[in-house]
Amino acid sequence: MRALCVWFGVVEGPASQWPVSTLRSEGIETCVESQSNPFDLLLEADVASVLDLGCGDLSFATELVEQYVAPLHQRQRELILHSLDRLQPGSKLGGPLHPERERLNGLRSRTGLSFQFYGNQDMFDLGRLDQAGKLALRYTITTCWAPATPTFAYEPTRLSDQIINQDLHRTKGTFQQTHYSGEPALEVQHEGRALLFPPWKFDIRGPLVLLDLLARRGLLCVLGAVDTQVFWEILAQLLEDSRFRPNNQPFTSESLPAVFGEIFDRLSRAEVGETIKLSDYSPLRKEIPCVLPLLQAQSPFYRFRSIQIRRGATFPGVPSSSTARRFPDMAEEHPPWMLILVPE
Repeated sequence: MRALCVWFGVVEGPASQWPVSTLRSEGIETCVESQSNPFDLLLEADVASVLDLGCGDLSFATELVEQYVAPLHQRQRELILHSLDRLQPGSKLGGPLHPERERLNGLRSRTGLSFQFYGNQDMFDLGRLDQAGKLALRYTITTCWAPATPTFAYEPTRLSDQIINQDLHRTKGTFQQTHYSGEPALEVQHEGRALLFPPWKFDIRGPLVLLDLLARRGLLCVLGAVDTQVFWEILAQLLEDSRFRPNNQPFTSESLPAVFGEIFDRLSRAEVGETIKLSDYSPLRKEIPCVLPLLQAQSPFYRFRSIQIRRGATFPGVPSSSTARRFPDMAEEHPPWMLILVPE
């Protein structure tokens, strides 16, 4: 019961053992806009902490550690890295997205690194970890690489369940719950093949809840290797004009130009590696609604003061995930996107 009270803000939660940076949003905005690598903020901040959501095989975590532990150690500071993923360790589903034991052990034993990995963990159900003091109240950077499709590819506040299910069947094929090797699974019939996924693969959460989580947990938020469908659904929630969020109209290659107009034209012309400041082309949304349970004295709205968009999966000198590094080999995929967001 107390955990529920903490989550809903009825009582104060336990004090976190993890330090929180004192950097202010305007300083973070200036820092990020002046450098090509958003993760270099870790070298400037008084606390170098990262929350890696949906960490998969921990490939991003490994690259981050290799790049930043040594220079931080020279400054007599440690890197705090907390990684979580919904895949259940030991499951036969998920394939290469499970972290290898050797990689896990290497991260856990690394000097200059405070590392924690939480498997079988829904990123939107962090109450128990918070209550146990295992997570920081806020991290210098919160990141999510290759946010899942279709989990974040449809926004439930603008698309009905019927519309979403129709589009899923049209684009993904038929699907049903089943079992595989004694564990629940989702079977998808796609282009003549039967594919097996974790049972929650087609649970639709939408970008609003992801943005809410990122903004609550990170002073800087980085979304990497965002595929086309997820990107436009996220973008619709970041722009002020409600015309970018049409009710019950899924985004398709035919509808995107009509809905986004000049913004679509500008972003479609973006070269791989190019950075675009979104507010140069359209006003940013002033009040994004919170969809996660409100904490004590929390406003029901929030906003981002700065949003940068970059075209591409990987960038020189920027740590990335194995999924991002595989994008160039995916013939059917358009170049993905990176979003760099500074909450107000």
